[in-house]
Amino acid sequence: MISSVDSGSIDILLQSYRAMERQPVVRLESQRDGLNDRISLFSKLKTKLTTLESLAKDFTYTDGTSTLGQRTASVSDDSYLTVTAGASSTVTSHSMSVLQLAKADKIVSNQYSLDGTDLFNSLGAGTFTFEVTVNGVANQISVEIAADDDNEAVLDKIVTAVNSTTDIGISASVINDTTSTGRLVFTSDETGAENEMTLTDVTGSLLSSIGMNDSTAMNGTSGGYVYDSGELDAIVEVDGITIQRGSNTIENAVEGLTIELLQPQESGTTPITVNIDHDVENIHSKLEEFVNAYNDIMDFIKTNTGINTTTYERSALSGDFAVNTLKTQLRNLISQPVSGLAAGEPTILAQLGITTDRDGKLSISDSDELDDMLKGNLDQVSALFNSSDGFATRLVDLMDNYTGGDGVIEKRKDVLQGQIKLLNGRIDRMDAMVDRRIEGYRQQFSQLQAAYNQYSAQYASISTLLQLS
Repeated sequence: MISSVDSGSIDILLQSYRAMERQPVVRLESQRDGLNDRISLFSKLKTKLTTLESLAKDFTYTDGTSTLGQRTASVSDDSYLTVTAGASSTVTSHSMSVLQLAKADKIVSNQYSLDGTDLFNSLGAGTFTFEVTVNGVANQISVEIAADDDNEAVLDKIVTAVNSTTDIGISASVINDTTSTGRLVFTSDETGAENEMTLTDVTGSLLSSIGMNDSTAMNGTSGGYVYDSGELDAIVEVDGITIQRGSNTIENAVEGLTIELLQPQESGTTPITVNIDHDVENIHSKLEEFVNAYNDIMDFIKTNTGINTTTYERSALSGDFAVNTLKTQLRNLISQPVSGLAAGEPTILAQLGITTDRDGKLSISDSDELDDMLKGNLDQVSALFNSSDGFATRLVDLMDNYTGGDGVIEKRKDVLQGQIKLLNGRIDRMDAMVDRRIEGYRQQFSQLQAAYNQYSAQYASISTLLQLS
């Protein structure tokens, strides 16, 4: 008698059949994976080209933003001042002397015993209002003195009232000059004479009573200003010219220079020499970045367009016309002399100490020669890169052709995406066809199983009747 086939066995058979029927689909999926790999490689290539384009663009500028226009400053003694040179600064030297640092205006009260009641005894309880004027802006502040306030409490209330009032241009504190005495101090938020404060009692005589006097110098335990008006601004002498500013950071008193004053020099001290020069070290470093970015592209192209000499397996971008064209264009661009330069000026990178090998990669083969050119002939180096036919100018034009939104790389990716879309359509249709076949076979198996079950039932009935007869 024929035996039945269980559903598990049918499923195994159908799975094996599906695997066999999907072999063409698997090959299409492999093609799709290859196309996705190529798209990923094009994205990576675009990133590398964009990096090179950005570096090249820095070399095309002819103003102060150019890498080739950067300046550096050195000082003979940086304990007194430091100098930062911007691109607009002139290559030269300066003589500087720090005569005075900018200071914040300070006014100090009389000295008081902290646990004493001198202030309450002289002022009494009540609300006292005073006005603080800084840089032409006046603000009024009120302080409430209670009957049980000692001197420390009164001073602390003034501090709280001042510091809780925003944007008034000063801050307040109490300095305990001994273990039992203290003094109130008002300090301008900013340095310089323009931030000198003026104090006026409005209601009562709180400030004048405690010696907060902006017109009298402090003396011993008596209050008053700490610095005279003439001591608040910074004063520096540059090439014999006196410069006065309200801050210790002096910008563009000399065009392109930021001078940071650290401490004043004693009278008779030798002036500080400040040398402004081309930032050769930074330019050299940027050229190294440029060379590395260029070589990174050449290595990437070589790796992904080559053929394995042992297995003869082709790389993902092997034979790609756009990539091979890019490689050729880069090599030609770097090797061709720059036109339009004056006679005697360098026209190829080798004259700067930058050479190419047989794979088209760049190297700074003579750093000394490069540094000599940067120090002595920077204008000629600049022209080699940023003239109308300069290397950097050429590279920016070429890179933009590849990296732009409608550039070569995006167009190649669009083509590959189109091929993937077609493959997905074929894969979906073939999978659907296999699914239909599988479902058809499953129904046939079900029908056979049902017929078998009916046959088995009839067979059993006949057998029973025969046994009874």
